Amino acid sequence: MKTTNKTNRIEESGVNSLLAQRDRMLSETPADSDFIAHSLLDSIYESPLGRLLKVISTLPEVRYEKVEHARRLIDQPEDELDSRMEMALDKVLEDLLIEG
Repeated sequence: MKTTNKTNRIEESGVNSLLAQRDRMLSETPADSDFIAHSLLDSIYESPLGRLLKVISTLPEVRYEKVEHARRLIDQPEDELDSRMEMALDKVLEDLLIEG
């Protein structure tokens, strides 16, 4: 993905402000590492990059075995793929006729 200079500057300023906040917290707060960790996580999710990372973390895992199975099916000879597609289409049409 191509990013613009403005986007890069925004991301850099966000990272720099998080690092500065971390440094302030480390110098001000005695060694309460749980407090520091929670504060950093809270501030990370306030930035656009942090919100994006939070959304990404909620996405389901990719099931590689299903992806590989689909690729193998696509790579099969055209005759076999056509027959499988016809069977699937027939099932969908049957379901539609039964429901209708």
